[in-house]
Amino acid sequence: MSPFSIVLRTLRTKCELAQGEFAARLGYRQSYISALECGSKLPKEVELIRRIVHVLDLDDADEASLRDAFEVSRHFSLPPRGAPAAAYHLCAQFSQVLPNLSPADVKALSAVLEVFQRGNRTVTHASRASEHAKETPM
Repeated sequence: MSPFSIVLRTLRTKCELAQGEFAARLGYRQSYISALECGSKLPKEVELIRRIVHVLDLDDADEASLRDAFEVSRHFSLPPRGAPAAAYHLCAQFSQVLPNLSPADVKALSAVLEVFQRGNRTVTHASRASEHAKETPM
């Protein structure tokens, strides 16, 4: 199941709506809502997210949770254009192992990626400071 499917099902049941009733209120077939909640499909348009927010009358926190889950559940085309050849090999390796990762493996990989992200922010910040220093006349 995707993060989106988990959040969607949780929010629908929290609002005490049966899947069929929820689908009818959204204007979709029950089978489509079932596919969304099982994670076999993702919404094709962001408009559906807006409709879900309206039908379930979500507060800001639940809406943010739904939108965040939608974003992280989307299928990405990786690596991005312009990436080095090694990135293609790394993405291929990830696609082979990701379905079989344990929760502990996911946690460990997330920690490693966070280190790289922090490093990139530090490098970017240092680079901007260096550029600013070069531009400042003395």
